[in-house]
Amino acid sequence: MNKVLSRTRFIINFLALNKPWLYLVAYCYFFTLLFVWVGNPVLPIQVFARYGWAWHHIPEIMAFFFLGMYLGSLGYLSSESLTYHDSLALFLIAVVGIVYAEIISYITMFPIVLTIVFIPSFLGYFTIRMYKTKKSKNPFDLKRCVNDN
Repeated sequence: MNKVLSRTRFIINFLALNKPWLYLVAYCYFFTLLFVWVGNPVLPIQVFARYGWAWHHIPEIMAFFFLGMYLGSLGYLSSESLTYHDSLALFLIAVVGIVYAEIISYITMFPIVLTIVFIPSFLGYFTIRMYKTKKSKNPFDLKRCVNDN
């Protein structure tokens, strides 16, 4: 019984299901869809409304920020420094961003949607990774990255 519990706890920690980030992604994406279903109201600020910014962009940007934070808190990442394991999560952010931008946008809007996806995702990822590795003196130390494996 104890072995099953420890295995379950390992999976929960490995997939970062004990962190709120994945649940916040779903919550924000639900609000994005809700704003779109309601009629996609534009923001009341004329500067933003002129360029097509609507209320659904706010939870959409927050969802990608939390997605980056979720991927930055996965259990297989080192808490001492940045390693080559981080490239897997960063690659996943890139794939999700490109697929999302391709599905959601027209060809002329592709770079704009990609920017809306990439900046919050990478910002969220590096925010949580720098927070987790702040105890080490230099998270970009290449010698430690090689010796970490």
